[in-house]
Amino acid sequence: MTLFSKSPQAIPSNLPNGGALIEVMPLILIILVGLGMRLFAAAYVSIINPDGTLYIHQARALWYGQWSELTSCGVRYVSAYPLLIAGVHCIIKDWVLAARSVSVIFGTLTLLPVYILLRRFLKSNVSILGALAFALIPVLVTRSADVVRGPMAWFLGAVGLYLFVLHVDLFKRWHLPLSSLCYLIAAWCRIEFILFFFVSLLYLVLIEKEKKLENFLGFIGPCLIIILILLFGLKFLNTSVGDAYRLQEMAHKFSNSITAYKDLKANLSILMNQSMMTEIKLFLQRARHLVWFIALGTFFIYAMKAFFYPFFFIFLLGLPGIGRKIKKDRGLLYLTLISLFAFFLLYFHILQTWVIGGRFLVLFMLPSFVILGFGLDNMIRFLTGRLNWSSKVAFSIICIFLLGFGLPKNLKHRETDKVVFKEIGELIAQREGNNEVIQVASSLDILRWISFYANLGYQGAPCPQPYGDFKAIVGNSYKDFVQNLKKRRIKYFVWEEKHWPTGTFDFMREMRLKDFQALGTWSHPDTGRMILFKAT
Repeated sequence: MTLFSKSPQAIPSNLPNGGALIEVMPLILIILVGLGMRLFAAAYVSIINPDGTLYIHQARALWYGQWSELTSCGVRYVSAYPLLIAGVHCIIKDWVLAARSVSVIFGTLTLLPVYILLRRFLKSNVSILGALAFALIPVLVTRSADVVRGPMAWFLGAVGLYLFVLHVDLFKRWHLPLSSLCYLIAAWCRIEFILFFFVSLLYLVLIEKEKKLENFLGFIGPCLIIILILLFGLKFLNTSVGDAYRLQEMAHKFSNSITAYKDLKANLSILMNQSMMTEIKLFLQRARHLVWFIALGTFFIYAMKAFFYPFFFIFLLGLPGIGRKIKKDRGLLYLTLISLFAFFLLYFHILQTWVIGGRFLVLFMLPSFVILGFGLDNMIRFLTGRLNWSSKVAFSIICIFLLGFGLPKNLKHRETDKVVFKEIGELIAQREGNNEVIQVASSLDILRWISFYANLGYQGAPCPQPYGDFKAIVGNSYKDFVQNLKKRRIKYFVWEEKHWPTGTFDFMREMRLKDFQALGTWSHPDTGRMILFKAT
């Protein structure tokens, strides 16, 4: 079988694990491209993402045995990610580099299950193109270079999807327990992936035709084992199963979305009655009854951004005829079912918050990515059928299309403007050394960065966000502020032009040289002018 073989792969007998040839060299090249993109993104980002400081804090707490610190600094639960960071730190002694390495590795490895899942439904050349598209999607590249839990969850979620599809085709006993285990560990990393587990249970109960009880028990077995392990392990970590899997948050997700939807409609009615302009009144009147539709459009816009606009066009090309394919293929039915439930979960999230990050859309992208593969297949069919191009020429043109849009989007510096926050933290560390925890005061907008870099060399696990209310530290007067800094043993304070709490005193006017020494001045569009002071 060659790369441009036209034999279909959407039949169980031709599955990769059943003897079909996996084209090793093209796949290796795709993996190298994906790895290169992610390494570049990791090397050319100027600062750690704010959430990443908390995950590294947990990893440091594990490394130094400070168990009480694991859930006391902004995160109430411990995921698998800090465990891996601490493990990699055995080899890579730089905490930030160790954390990024975990993300890069899992972000790159996700290409493997995505490819073999595509190979289940599509020819080899189309699957290679699909894997290339996945390797170049900007949100997947950047998040795979950040200190986040997502890449590990993506890899496990994709492996779980493939194993379950194998079960649908081959009915092997070990596929279901392994798929279940992948979903549960993925949910440990990112809670929304528990959706894959529950939808799979639904499939086994309602759609599975043979050995329902046996398959149900085989799938749910790992869940029972993990619960027993968690009951023991989390008791040691002083964390409940509910906190580890954020069960309370899951239970309230739907009801909170409905409540937010009703509150929004009520507030729109109030605004409508208060408005003096007829046009605004009429607009709000219509908008009040179309909140559900606006949320649908919002999801569509975010999905386009997550897939990347040129690639989303290919996704749309894969939709024609999808209903006919679903009727013929229960594996595709399973993926479609998960995609629909992922859509509804994200839709309700939008109704509640009206914002959704690209990393959340991966929950929808993974099971639905085969549709993008169908779009690529339709493109090749058009180029070879209508335009009478050869398969190699069509393949090459689409490769150029994907690389032409993907490479420029990914090969650029990120967060260069935020390097000033890193510089401030490193200046503090340079002045104080690494012998003790350095307490820093600033607005919550930049506190994690300043505190993290100031204490990065300390042999311990200082919390990068030691307080949650900057205004309480500022107090009601200059005297209160100075006393609060002394009481909390805060040596350094960053004054920010735009983030000084309103309704308090004017620090720059009342500041006394006997209390503070200015060490440097910086500027950023979000904060305005910044001055680093040392309390004397």
